[in-house]
Amino acid sequence: MVLIFDSGDAKLNAAVRGWLERDKNPVTYKEVEDAINNSRWTTLRKTMLQRQKFGTAGLRGPMGAGYMCMNDVVVLQTAQGLCSYVQKVCNQKQLQNGVVVGFDGRYNSRRFAELTAKVFVSANIPVHLFSEVCPTPLVSYATIMYGAAAGVMVTASHNPKADNGYKVYWSNGSQITTPHDDNIIEEIWTCLDIPDEHWKIDGIRSHELVKDCLEEVTTKYMEYIRSSLSEELLEQNRKAEVRTVYSAMHGVGYDFIVKAFEAANLKAPLSVIEQQDPNPNFPTVKFPNPEEKECLDLSLKLALANGVKLVLVNDPDADRLAVAEYDDEFKSWKVFTGNEMGSLLGWWLLQQHCANGSAVGEDEVFMIASYVSSKMLRAIAKGKAQLVETLTGFKWMGNVTLLLLQQGKIPLFAFEEAIGYMCSHKVPDKDGISAAVHVATLASSLYSKGSSLLNQLQALYAEYGYHICYNSYFAFDDSSAIQKIFSRIRNYNGPGQYPTKVGPVEILSIKDFAAGVTVPDDGNNSSGHLGSVGTGLDGDYTCGEMVALQCAGGLRAVVRTSGTELKVKYYTELVRRAPRRSEQEAIKVEFEKIVKDFIQELIQPAAVGLLWI
Repeated sequence: MVLIFDSGDAKLNAAVRGWLERDKNPVTYKEVEDAINNSRWTTLRKTMLQRQKFGTAGLRGPMGAGYMCMNDVVVLQTAQGLCSYVQKVCNQKQLQNGVVVGFDGRYNSRRFAELTAKVFVSANIPVHLFSEVCPTPLVSYATIMYGAAAGVMVTASHNPKADNGYKVYWSNGSQITTPHDDNIIEEIWTCLDIPDEHWKIDGIRSHELVKDCLEEVTTKYMEYIRSSLSEELLEQNRKAEVRTVYSAMHGVGYDFIVKAFEAANLKAPLSVIEQQDPNPNFPTVKFPNPEEKECLDLSLKLALANGVKLVLVNDPDADRLAVAEYDDEFKSWKVFTGNEMGSLLGWWLLQQHCANGSAVGEDEVFMIASYVSSKMLRAIAKGKAQLVETLTGFKWMGNVTLLLLQQGKIPLFAFEEAIGYMCSHKVPDKDGISAAVHVATLASSLYSKGSSLLNQLQALYAEYGYHICYNSYFAFDDSSAIQKIFSRIRNYNGPGQYPTKVGPVEILSIKDFAAGVTVPDDGNNSSGHLGSVGTGLDGDYTCGEMVALQCAGGLRAVVRTSGTELKVKYYTELVRRAPRRSEQEAIKVEFEKIVKDFIQELIQPAAVGLLWI
């Protein structure tokens, strides 16, 4: 039956009719039908008149009808665009090696993966399709392992349960960046019509061009995990028998963590049973994001009941890692921030690199961090390695890693403040499985010497300065808040006049990435050894909004929009000499008040309907 309707908007009418002609999923078709029958034109305008673009972690959004959501139509059109693009730009060997497709435990993830596989086999391109859920980093690893043309991981990582996503890897195993992301979007526009054949996924797993890669990739990945540790560290892990508590956060990580720990001679972790298996409802948490302290409650409770000192928590697709350690002195849990753990892991991997007698020097060895992450690693690496900064998102850090490899350099480690870590270029993306192994191995080394992760962090503070960071965010529903916030910053002292003072804090310089403005303009856009090539800092900023402010007294602040969620985030850092914890606590309390006052005055969140969390 053909629906007859008129929204009063010719463009919207055409978009909705095009959708109804293509959608064969009865659930999303009815969703649009109901919206039409109830004249929900505002909703349809939001979902139908624009298409998702590849953000900091691919496509990601709520599951539902429309081009701004995640659904069968969007997945099929995206797969068709990707398939068409790789056929144009990849060589025959890569096409013969096929593509890799994995998925997490969310609603529709398996279906989206199978629809993707159907598109590629219909084009006579082989597909390495995971038979069960897998960690995101294994798709990156497998793409390189098979020499595949591309990889696809269906996941929304730590987003709310209503969301899903679509992450695309290029043949180098890193997430796509410019120009591939823009080119694929352009290709999608030429592939909007969906052949009937692409909807037929019954029997896809028995197709002659589809191969179950789960066992082979897992085996090879575990061999890589073992090879990433020296024989000395493997023996140390065996002797130390460090006990850990682990949570998969209702995601995919548990089986892979158990195997990785076995490969690394680490004692099997004690699992949080309530969160061990994939569950798309994430019933024990409000949001399945281990950055949220309440997500660690069950893990800390289990650890305390069993006298376990170290807690490791993956996010649902196991590409990020939260770490907590019991503080014997203060009789409380220390939950490490991404900046703190990034500094510890970077220090540890650099120590191991130097101990092996490998080449050192700022022209040879490199650490990589996102622009909004702490600068402490730069101080740690000085004289031994160089820190290169990129835009937010591991798609930039992964590609910089590969650029450095091509130049014969050693990209040793990469991290972002959002608890993402890359401990080897073998997986040029954040990897919560390998990070867990390296954190547990570091703990084994420290515990055997009567120290701890916290004690080692304090030792780094004593040597390199107390780098205090305070990061948070505002969530919003109305995207007009973004325009108001950043318009205020750009017109703070009048039209086109950026702030020179925010409250009592003097502003020394401002860099407005989206507007392409630096105040004052020093002409310096360098990002270390690479210049800024490949870091994302070398071109137009198209990832939303980001403004960085350098203030008198050493305060550094960045305000940006999230690339995956409806949030405005802020990041701040200050460095002080404070060797004693009592001094640090006092500075922390004072610093957090300064930051809140600063952010309050800079963006006035209440005026645009944003609430402090």
